[in-house]
Amino acid sequence: MTDDRRWLHQIVGIRSPHFDNDRWHLPRNCLLKLVTAAIDRYGYIVVWRDMSKLSRCSKKCLEAEGVECDCSCMGAHHGGNSSGWFERIGDVVVANLGEITRTAVVYGAKGDEAGTALYNGELQRRRYRVDRAGRQDWPTASRFMCTGCMSARARVWDHCHTHEFVRAPLCNPCNTRHWSGWQPQHGRAPRSRNIDTSYYRWCPFYGEKQLGKCSA
Repeated sequence: MTDDRRWLHQIVGIRSPHFDNDRWHLPRNCLLKLVTAAIDRYGYIVVWRDMSKLSRCSKKCLEAEGVECDCSCMGAHHGGNSSGWFERIGDVVVANLGEITRTAVVYGAKGDEAGTALYNGELQRRRYRVDRAGRQDWPTASRFMCTGCMSARARVWDHCHTHEFVRAPLCNPCNTRHWSGWQPQHGRAPRSRNIDTSYYRWCPFYGEKQLGKCSA
């Protein structure tokens, strides 16, 4: 829980995340940043939403630019998107609660149809950001080959958790290789440190012991 609180506070930028029993209570206006950061951390995120069946798309909805939505379309009819950082993969209705429909919406990193390139420090010395303004001139991670394994297209942006600088684009298995929360049969690589970590050098403080060791 301590690690989650630190992540929510320092990375997502939520000033006072509140934990109650088994769940976090977060401000509604942080949803866009939370989805962006969670995709970079886990590869995919499932958003559970309860929506009224009587709600209808308004002009505000049609001109929306992110995942925020107050009507039953669940963002499907939004005129914009999340500035290219993630895309809606699919959704499924999981419960019919009378006037309310509960739906699970899956979001993942947005793909790039162009040919893959090798990463050459395009975001070197850039602070990791999850807000739209901070990422407006970033390329999508899927434009590059994964810097960890060099055998798959990257999906997310990795960053140094100690110094908070962008390091390199990674595929989902390489990005989650230090995390033991999900098992390999669920699509995650086994917990392992036997992998090339030379991309850590893209953190400008890599190797400077007095500033703290770069972390995964």
